[in-house]
Amino acid sequence: MKTLDFMIVGVQKGGTTALSYFLAQHPQLAIAEGKEVHLFDAPDYSPQWNHEQINQRYAVHFNQATTDMLWGESTPIYCYWPEIAPELQRYNPALKLIIILRDPVERAISQYAMEKSRGDETLPLWLAFLSEPFRLWRDSGSKQGSARRCHSYCSRGHYYAQLQNLRKQFPDEQILVIENSELNNQHQQSLQAVCTFLGVSSEQLPEAATIFSGDYDRSHYAVMRWLLGCYYRITNRRLKNLLIAMGYSPDWHWLG
Repeated sequence: MKTLDFMIVGVQKGGTTALSYFLAQHPQLAIAEGKEVHLFDAPDYSPQWNHEQINQRYAVHFNQATTDMLWGESTPIYCYWPEIAPELQRYNPALKLIIILRDPVERAISQYAMEKSRGDETLPLWLAFLSEPFRLWRDSGSKQGSARRCHSYCSRGHYYAQLQNLRKQFPDEQILVIENSELNNQHQQSLQAVCTFLGVSSEQLPEAATIFSGDYDRSHYAVMRWLLGCYYRITNRRLKNLLIAMGYSPDWHWLG
């Protein structure tokens, strides 16, 4: 059984679906069939599973792949749940991780719109955000529909802590951080950076395309945007300093 070579581990509503779509067109890469595998966060996942047992579960998602390709999957909750990073390292210490970040304010509102449309959220936005700490305390399990999965709007935006958690398990050279707007506005350069990171050819990169858009009316929630911007100000500053220390030059507007 083949071991996965890379994973897109976050963030939810950050562009992981689009990046998976583009990488799936590369002849040297194989992306797991289905939108997200959710193997390491599954309610029945066991730390007792050995390397071969994990590979057996992954194999069913790569029916069209060949072993000479690099295999990867995309499950954006992997960077959010801190207990998953050690399991990824145990599975494959050489694993390469890709993280797509997005303005945490817009990400939170986008997640709320998604959960609202799915019927998993009935509260108005302000009350859903205000209730989040209590919901997470009351229902922090891994079962489907848990608050940790569905109502984690603001907590998922603390990227500094999530990135630091990954760095405890993997060296910086095995972690690539890109930003949502870069994938949209600097499409070719972003995909070239991913290809270089994975060690595959960057010739004939797929053209930019709108994979998913328009999940909520961006003219709404002006006051909430301002409040969330204040809420994330300190953690965003810490994230910017961390990215600079890792060798990046982030000029994203939401970092301040």
